[in-house]
Amino acid sequence: MSFKKSLFKNLLTLGGYNYSSQIANFLASIVLSRLLLPEEYGYVALITVFTGFVVMFADAGLSFAIIRSDYGHTFHRAITNLSFYIGVFLFLIMCVLAYPIAYFYGDLTLVGPTLVMSLTFIIGAFKIAPMAVFSKELDFNYVGKVRLVANMVSIGLMILFAFMGLSYWSLILPQLFLHLVQYIMFDYKLRLGFRFYPWSYTVVAFKKTKSLITNLSGFNLINYWARNADNLIIGKYYSSYDLGIYNRAYKMLQLSLSLITGLFGMVLYPSLKKFKDEGGDVKSEYSSILGIISFLNFPIGAVLILIPVPFVQLLWGENWIQVADLLPYFGLLIFFQTMISTTGHIYILLERERTFMIVGVISAALMVAAIITGAFFSMEMVVVLYSSVYMLIIVPYHLYIGFVKTFGFDWSYIIRFWVPKLLIGAGLLISIYFYDYINQVEINLNKQLDLSFALQIALVTTFLIHLIYFQRNELGKLHQLIRQRFKS
Repeated sequence: MSFKKSLFKNLLTLGGYNYSSQIANFLASIVLSRLLLPEEYGYVALITVFTGFVVMFADAGLSFAIIRSDYGHTFHRAITNLSFYIGVFLFLIMCVLAYPIAYFYGDLTLVGPTLVMSLTFIIGAFKIAPMAVFSKELDFNYVGKVRLVANMVSIGLMILFAFMGLSYWSLILPQLFLHLVQYIMFDYKLRLGFRFYPWSYTVVAFKKTKSLITNLSGFNLINYWARNADNLIIGKYYSSYDLGIYNRAYKMLQLSLSLITGLFGMVLYPSLKKFKDEGGDVKSEYSSILGIISFLNFPIGAVLILIPVPFVQLLWGENWIQVADLLPYFGLLIFFQTMISTTGHIYILLERERTFMIVGVISAALMVAAIITGAFFSMEMVVVLYSSVYMLIIVPYHLYIGFVKTFGFDWSYIIRFWVPKLLIGAGLLISIYFYDYINQVEINLNKQLDLSFALQIALVTTFLIHLIYFQRNELGKLHQLIRQRFKS
């Protein structure tokens, strides 16, 4: 079977489970939004700003090390030991930080929930090695099945706890069961087990993964705060209601990254690793994959840009209507972040982790500067500057350092594939901001509103035409594969 057919087959297999899981999450959010208030979501978001940061170090390249190596079960078990020690260490760090975090926000009730959420670091540590082994073997059918079952258990518990009136605990406690169910199901089939090896085994495992751990940890450290500085600043200087609104809008970007980039990334690295070992042209296949991603992310971004108000009213109700002011900017980010976020796998594949970390540091500094500047004005301006800097500065920077200097793409590819998208994106950014500005002024400017909205429709349509034209070959192949898959 060719690389592309094998890749698409695995994508369709894992994607079927992932999309089912995300649809369930989406439907659950409709129910939970009517059982929980924005303040309760905001309360949990105050904690996840920090726990989400610490969890970035839980894997820290251990999965990539298993996929990239040719070692057997002893190495896998040693990695499990290492991941357990890292999980315990991260748990202890959060225990120490629980009170300072609560003091930072001026709410000491945060201490208890922070400690409970920190238990996920220990429970989640056990699933890292087993899931990496299944990914290495390209057994994405079982990986998807495990993630779907665990997610459904978590969703069921969230709704049950919310009906029981457990408030924000209904968002916290199910996360423990999510990781526990995943580990049980992975180990049930793999039988990797867990035992304490001598410390020397853990030391060897660390030495074999040192480059990945140090460079990816450095990247995750900087990148996480770049992506969550907005949550931190809004949570500190605005209200929990504002953070709940912002976090709900930001979830749409996260959903897209999970549905598209997360899916492709999970399948992409082990597939490209095998393809590279067989002497395949990684650059050509990666270019083709980016084209497919650019097409898949279009519907989500277009909906958020063109009809944010009906979208919010239909799904979450009038209590969340302020989310609609932020969604167009996140819709625009979806067009670009879902593609750029896959570059990390190529850096790792080419063993250029250090370059990856440096690129991440510079990108993060630009994003944080934009977020801090926007916070001086309003919550909306945070999103405006965030999206502007990312699309107009960070994306071109990634194209030059990553695609041209590191991956070896020529400028004709950049001009053909990326430049039209950036030009259309810049036009959309201007029209979205202009539309919001007109809405906020008190004088009657209906004609200008109509013109701005018409421009958005024209630009989105142009974007779609560009995607269809340049990805027509890949779309045709994907269509044939999907038809064969459904027939079988």
